[in-house]
Amino acid sequence: MSREEQTIEELNPFKIVQMRARKGLPWIVAFGLAMFVAFLEIFYQMNFFMTLAQFLENIGLKDLAASYKQTLYISSRSVMGLIMGGLVATGFIVFPARRPDLRLEGEELRKYMEKYVKRVPWYDVVLAALAIIVFAYHAYLGPYVEANEGELPPGSENYAILATIIGFTLVYELTRRTVGPWLTLVVTAFLLYYLNYWHEIGLNLKGVLLSWSKDMFFSNYGLFNIPFQVMAAYVFAFLFFGTFLERIGIGQYITRLMLGIFGNRPGGPAKVAIVSSGLMGMLSGSSVANVFTTGVFTIPMMKRSGFPPEVAGAIEASASTGGQIMPPIMGAAAFIMASYLGRPYSDIVIAAFLPAFIYFLSLYFQIDLEAKRRNLKGLPPEMLPDTRKLARKIYLLAPLVAITLLLVIRLPPQHSVVASLSIAFIAAIWALEDISLNAKISYTVSLILIAAIAWLAGMSLLSAIYFTGIAFLFLSGLLIFVKSLREFGWVLFDSIEQAVRNSIPVFMAAALAGVVQGSLTLTGLVSVFGEKLIAVAHGNIYLLLILAGLLSIVVGMGVPTTANYVITSLLSASAIVTAAVSTLGLPEAAAKLGAHMFVFYYGILADLTPPVALAAFAGATVAKADFWKTAVNATRFGFAKYVLPFVFAVNPALLVLTVIEGYMSWESFAWSLITVTAVLVAASAAFAGYFGGRIDSKWVRAVLAILGILAVSGNPYLVFTALIVSAAVYVAARKGLLAA
Repeated sequence: MSREEQTIEELNPFKIVQMRARKGLPWIVAFGLAMFVAFLEIFYQMNFFMTLAQFLENIGLKDLAASYKQTLYISSRSVMGLIMGGLVATGFIVFPARRPDLRLEGEELRKYMEKYVKRVPWYDVVLAALAIIVFAYHAYLGPYVEANEGELPPGSENYAILATIIGFTLVYELTRRTVGPWLTLVVTAFLLYYLNYWHEIGLNLKGVLLSWSKDMFFSNYGLFNIPFQVMAAYVFAFLFFGTFLERIGIGQYITRLMLGIFGNRPGGPAKVAIVSSGLMGMLSGSSVANVFTTGVFTIPMMKRSGFPPEVAGAIEASASTGGQIMPPIMGAAAFIMASYLGRPYSDIVIAAFLPAFIYFLSLYFQIDLEAKRRNLKGLPPEMLPDTRKLARKIYLLAPLVAITLLLVIRLPPQHSVVASLSIAFIAAIWALEDISLNAKISYTVSLILIAAIAWLAGMSLLSAIYFTGIAFLFLSGLLIFVKSLREFGWVLFDSIEQAVRNSIPVFMAAALAGVVQGSLTLTGLVSVFGEKLIAVAHGNIYLLLILAGLLSIVVGMGVPTTANYVITSLLSASAIVTAAVSTLGLPEAAAKLGAHMFVFYYGILADLTPPVALAAFAGATVAKADFWKTAVNATRFGFAKYVLPFVFAVNPALLVLTVIEGYMSWESFAWSLITVTAVLVAASAAFAGYFGGRIDSKWVRAVLAILGILAVSGNPYLVFTALIVSAAVYVAARKGLLAA
């Protein structure tokens, strides 16, 4: 029995499905396509092409630089088409036609693997080849269409329509495989509305199809709309960064470090799950992936420490969904938000930090109350790692610190990533114990030398940072030819390949979300829907927020956060802004930031909220618990994520950036903190049934819960009533007056 077969029982369906095309010819094809996509991303999309040209010019090789630019230049439209073709072709090689049920195990899982994972069927090879042909045709024709204001070359209409039909079919099928069918159904509804719109204004069938081809396939209104452009410009770099950090063991290091710090406290394993999952979520950007990555370690620990399975699974799900709101590496939708708002990504990072911190603080507080009510203890010393030993490798966290600082000082995201990658390479090689000190020093000095050469060549600071990072990336790739460092060099290539695999679901969701955006924009439905939403809410901002939140959750049932954000921000964000400005008198810039953050949060909440609740489903699967009980508990623990958006939608001062920019006052900021404190303290005590002591009275818990929910309004009377009642309950519970 092979090692792969021996370990299958230890794996879960989420990991099994990622094992396709890992050896033989399928792996060679997938690896080659991944390197091709990575080359396009780094060399063209991340603009190393021009940075290298600048370097050549600065060192006096102007003729070579001019020849190089003329020979290797490719239009951005062609690059986008080639990236899409590489991703779609790779997707059909690495993703099977049927996704496994997350509950599969044992013999059923083995049968699934034999049928769908261990081989690549002929039809997937055909689909991959078709993807290369169709999107290469897009890359060839796209620049002409762009230069001629959306017009196709004479005589190419039939071929363009055929390419559009095949291209859309391939993207639809790959999205169904990687994301699920719901998104394709939603997009189809909007696309049919778009096609019917053109039919109703008098176009015949061929005219409608030509319009679809020009708008949705060869221009920026469909598959290659803003969401896909943002994915290509920024998100791939962050996915590669996160994948590399996981590969060098930073995720495992974070979990062990948190276990050493929090493991001995009441409910210690749950607190470890909260902190480590929050930090890991910054790397993965996927709630479900986070559950299956950290949850397989933290959930069994929580169960052993006394938490019921449905509570253990719920805690992990709640913490994992928080990863997408935690800066500096948030979910992919955050990058699209920056584009929609016309702000640098660093602004989103600054605005998102305090609400994310409050969410995890609330989660920690709830778990602490839950553990005390259940009288749970921490882990014994023999089960805890040596914190002092782990502290010696604290430099492994340097890349996360670096990227945070670089983003906050407003260095462009791609420059921040490559600079932090360089630090990650250095940290990783110093953490290896079987590498000689001389090799470590030489590797570190090489980074300094590259940076010095770039600086002495007269490059600007930003260009020097970027040039150094990419040049060091290529240098690190050459380590596969150094015997003692070959394994480390392969980690780099493996991370690139895995980053491409991980990017496929995100890119496909973004591409189809772009089709929705195009349909809404080109038909004018986006403004009509916003007006109707305001009319239904009768101008009441809270009712409007409730409707927008429900819309996000419903759309998010099976639709990834990225696509969910694109759809719901277009449909409801403008309505929220209009209502906030007209009824609350908020500055438009502050209202817009609050509205988009509201939609962003509620899109993520779909992973927690029944009946779908994918993150809770994953947590229940790992914990072997009842799904509904797990989902209800996950909703309870994630309560802060439901109420925080209401607070910063009506008082954007909580986002801090609005105060820094002068749109909101510090007094409003202070009041937002008081409001959040009243809401979370009262509600957490009610849900846990513990606050200083047991609260067994259902009436007291109900009053606390109601006051906590009502305090969301920010009404001073309700906020102070919630705080006073909470304080009184704490005193009474501490004296044992509320225990049965």
